[in-house]
Amino acid sequence: MHLFSILAKTALYASMDKYLHGLFDLANDPAAEVRKLVCAAFVQLIEVRPSVLEPHMKNAIEYMLQVNKDTDDEAALEACEF
Repeated sequence: MHLFSILAKTALYASMDKYLHGLFDLANDPAAEVRKLVCAAFVQLIEVRPSVLEPHMKNAIEYMLQVNKDTDDEAALEACEF
């Protein structure tokens, strides 16, 4: 199981640009649940690998501030975690 987690991390880091691109594509999804999950992903990235998000920090911060005002309370709360 440990080897699997190492391989999964390696694969994710190798595809990080695609992952970030996908997150930013999903950021304006009309579904509140998707916006909430995008916020959760940004929160996890900033906690675990802030260097990956650093080049995109301005956009991430602006997005989180926007979602802070979301009409969906759960999405807004998730954005506050950032």
